[in-house]
This record gives sequence, structure tokens and C-alpha cells, in this order.
Amino acid sequence: MEAFDRIYDMYRNDFLKSASYKFKFVPKEDIIDAWQDTVISFFEQIRSDRLSSLSCSLRSFLFLLGFRYIIKYKRHYVKESPTENFDEISIKEVLQISMEGDEQFLEEKELLQKAVEELPDQSRRILKLRYIEGKTIEEIMKLMQYTSVNAVSVTLSRNLKRLKEIIDNKQARV
Repeated sequence: MEAFDRIYDMYRNDFLKSASYKFKFVPKEDIIDAWQDTVISFFEQIRSDRLSSLSCSLRSFLFLLGFRYIIKYKRHYVKESPTENFDEISIKEVLQISMEGDEQFLEEKELLQKAVEELPDQSRRILKLRYIEGKTIEEIMKLMQYTSVNAVSVTLSRNLKRLKEIIDNKQARV
């Protein structure tokens, strides 16, 4: 518990500052709640053995998790429409946040950002809903007005395959 207290204190102010800047419309109390939920979730994932290693820095992991909580809270303040332009927080911003301070991932981050930018808006939106906002297939189906969960799953698979093809093509050129 002492280690979690240190982690909580070590990253708290940076998280609050960064989140307040990126999510100006969210009250500070909700940003603080998001941070607390983040650390609790992190603790529970470790305790239940669902998390045994990280592929990025601890700071990046916690910030990304915290920003997901804020995006969930966002729904209290702004109604989302399935046809809205997908702008509230872009995949590019999340990649910058999640890999901030991880110099070893700099090349991969830039490659992924460029590949994502080549995808159509609809493809970026479905990937964002699933992998950044953590929506379920059923939630995506309703939000984006798909007719079945199978259609969403197939679309996600195709988008990931296309993203991999773009990345492979870019790497082959280098």
C-alpha cells in the first residue's frame, strides 16, 4: 500500500495539470475523481493478476487510464451524437499522451500516428471508440448505428488489418 501511496502522490499533480489543460470543460472535482479511480483500478488490476507488465512507462499507463475515465465523465457534460465529427480528443493526442516520456517508442509512435491519419474518419472513430474509450462492441453498434455486433467486429478487424498494412508499407519504404 505504501508503494501505491507513493505512486498516487508522485504523478497526481502532473496528471491534474495535464488533464485540466486537455479537458477544460470537465470540473476539477471530476478530474480528481478520475485520478483516484485510476490508481484504484491500477491497484485492482495488479492484485487480481490482470496486469503483470507494462509496454510503456508507468506514467504513460496511468495517464492514459485516467484520461479514459475523464472521457467517461465527459458524457455527463456533452451529449454525443453518432454522426458528430470525431474531434473531442484525437487518437494522435492519446498517442502523444500515452507515449510521453517513452523515448524508446518515439519512432513507433510517429509511424502509428501517420498510419492512423491515413485512415478515413469513420475508421478512426471506430478504433477510437474501441481502443481509447474502451467501448464494447454493443455500445459501438448503437453509437455508430450498425445493424449487428458481427458487422462491428468485422469492421474493427478490417480497420486493424488496414492499419497494419499501412505501417508495413511505410516500414518497407524505410
